[in-house]
Amino acid sequence: MKSRFSKQTGSFLCGEWGEGCDMAHDTQRASCLTPAELDAASPMASIESRPIRLLELVACVFVLVLTACSPEPAPPEIPDATPQIRLTIFAPTETPLPTATPQPTDTPMPPQPVRLLFAGAIDTLHPFYATSAGARDVLGALFIGCVGQDEQSAPVALGCEQTPTAENGGAIFIGEGLDRHLQVTFRIRPDWRWTDGVPVSALDAVYAWQLVMSPEAGLRDPLAQSVFSMIALDDRTVVVNFMSAAQARAAAAGALRGEVPFEYFSRLGDYAAYAQRERPLAPANYWAVLRWLPAHLLRDVSSMEQRSSAFAARPVGDGAYEIADVGESRIVLRPSARPFPIGAPGVAGIEFVAGGPATLVQGSAPFVSLEPLPDRAAAGDVTAISYPAGLEQLVFNVDRFPFDDVRVRQAVAHAIDRAALVGDTRSAVPARSALSYDPARSRALLAEAGWVCNTWPCRKTFTDANGAVVTRTLEFKLTTTEREPRNTIAQIIQKQLAAVGFGVDIEIVFGLGRESKMFAPYEAGGILLTRNFDAALYQTIAPTALGGQFGCASIPTRDAHDFSKGNAGGFCDEAVERLIAEAEDGESVISPRARERAFAQAEAAIQQAAPFVPLYAPKREAWSRGVAGVRPSPYVPITWNAWEWRAR
Repeated sequence: MKSRFSKQTGSFLCGEWGEGCDMAHDTQRASCLTPAELDAASPMASIESRPIRLLELVACVFVLVLTACSPEPAPPEIPDATPQIRLTIFAPTETPLPTATPQPTDTPMPPQPVRLLFAGAIDTLHPFYATSAGARDVLGALFIGCVGQDEQSAPVALGCEQTPTAENGGAIFIGEGLDRHLQVTFRIRPDWRWTDGVPVSALDAVYAWQLVMSPEAGLRDPLAQSVFSMIALDDRTVVVNFMSAAQARAAAAGALRGEVPFEYFSRLGDYAAYAQRERPLAPANYWAVLRWLPAHLLRDVSSMEQRSSAFAARPVGDGAYEIADVGESRIVLRPSARPFPIGAPGVAGIEFVAGGPATLVQGSAPFVSLEPLPDRAAAGDVTAISYPAGLEQLVFNVDRFPFDDVRVRQAVAHAIDRAALVGDTRSAVPARSALSYDPARSRALLAEAGWVCNTWPCRKTFTDANGAVVTRTLEFKLTTTEREPRNTIAQIIQKQLAAVGFGVDIEIVFGLGRESKMFAPYEAGGILLTRNFDAALYQTIAPTALGGQFGCASIPTRDAHDFSKGNAGGFCDEAVERLIAEAEDGESVISPRARERAFAQAEAAIQQAAPFVPLYAPKREAWSRGVAGVRPSPYVPITWNAWEWRAR
């Protein structure tokens, strides 16, 4: 060790770093301090503070040298003591572990939009012209409106403060006699906005109605056409006056005048059924009449250009989402930059892509699919969502033998065991019916109608128009499509009816949807629209509008045979017609409670008349991954409540 003496402190400075060794004679120990610490701690301010004789200085130095450098004296021997053994233990030298190379931090993946498949081609995204299922799915997330429908088809207030009813005073009948009419007041929410930030106003609703009623627009909307006037009382209040009976009669005659050209629709024959109208027009879905469009964006677009306008390619809606990107095979929606008044969406967006279900399964993006997946096991965390998809029914052509007799129709209804059609599967629920399974009652009705069933099939003697006596057998042709499990269902029905005396010949029509001759247009020989069948087995939406399926005006004919004519069986009964009118076109429609009672009475009367047999409600499944809150329905687009979707 190197050392040197400090004149300032009287201490040796030891070591390469110059630590201070302060020799304490009384302890024979050295404590190492820094020179600064030693200087500060020394009792001597300076060696020159007092005179020192040379001899004293030399003696002092000599003593210090001996003290610092001599070995430590051995301890004195202690007689009769146990020898002490000193052990020096050296700790093993530890080899330092190599330092692990830090791993790079993973960059979190940004949230991905929920994927949906295009359901058919999209030719326009204008909400008044779009007809394809794919376009409706896109628009369901972009446009919300005043009063919408939930998955059960019930009205739900969205952009308006409430659904106007008789109970809350929003819907009332005013006037007397033929001038009595329905008046409905809608109140727009104060915070409702277009996604470009402009508030939705009453003028947007009036503009939309006037567009529908413009001949150049090429639109025909029976609900909008039943309105006589639509008035904006202020920025948020719209008053809708439906036609009185007197106004409806004038429209049928082409004599009604107002703010829109009613005479144009009169020439098309749209008001012809009102020629003898005695009650005011009060559609059951009156609450859906108020629709709106952004007038500030469309005001300068002519009616003829609406369908192909820039707005129709990239519309601005009032929903929780806005368009981020539009491509040939891809449309991406993102959450609106403006807050959505009834709840911010909980997903990163919605991406509509072309392809099949396998496209959705690839990767890790969340998705919703109405089509079966190719391999659910490979799709990861997939949730199945079950929902009713309509009503499987057996429809009779009431103008054909043997179903021109109500007792024969009732006998069929009593002979069918709906529970046996469903079996143990959970994919369907037996339908409610006023005519329950009762084979004994079925046979009694046939006997009452004059059928003799001691042989199979039953027989009955008739006298024809020429006075000749003929015998006919109780046989008919059951027409259905190839879609499973309908073929199996038809065979079960065949056996059940044979047990009470019916002979059933099953006819299978190939093809699905409008590709099938069952549902083809009238001009293509569509079986339902031409009414060329004895009995038909097919699926439809559960009747929420009875007039469309059982009303006299809905029977397809040679002169009126569009797809809205849903009464293919040809059923028309005056007493039932009055009940349907009260449930769907009377003053009870504006009261949910009164309308429910009237609807139940009309439905029971229809089932007793047995123009059809409700069989079961099939269930479909939708599949989702990474997204909750999806509520599928056959009545509304899958995206109807997209603002409620949440990432799992």
